[in-house]
Amino acid sequence: MATTVDRGDGRPAVTGSGRREDEETARRLIASWLAEAVEDVPGPAAAPYGWQVPAAAARDVVAVARRLAVQGLAGRPWPVPTAAHLLLARALVTDEHPSAAAWTERERTELAGWVAVLVQRFGEDGVQRLTAALAARR
Repeated sequence: MATTVDRGDGRPAVTGSGRREDEETARRLIASWLAEAVEDVPGPAAAPYGWQVPAAAARDVVAVARRLAVQGLAGRPWPVPTAAHLLLARALVTDEHPSAAAWTERERTELAGWVAVLVQRFGEDGVQRLTAALAARR
């Protein structure tokens, strides 16, 4: 279970359980998702690879993710992202942003922290909220 910390500086503390098993489990889960062939999915043609949001500066994406992640937490401690949530956020969201290649490692790490908090708090709905908010900025 994740612990909470109130850093008070506008950034989530990036810590996890520290257990190697958690990281390995997350890596196996991500690998299994990425190994699924797109051709095996029934229905209309698959969407292009990558996260389907508009290009944007890292600071803008981080600001949206932060706003959504702390929504409703006024005066309460923020969740601390676990190692597994950080891996998921990095591999499936942050690194898939169309502008990620232009961002610094620090910017990608900061965004992954906020996305991890979104996923911890809201599950996939957190990613959907972020996607909708970024798409609305077009």
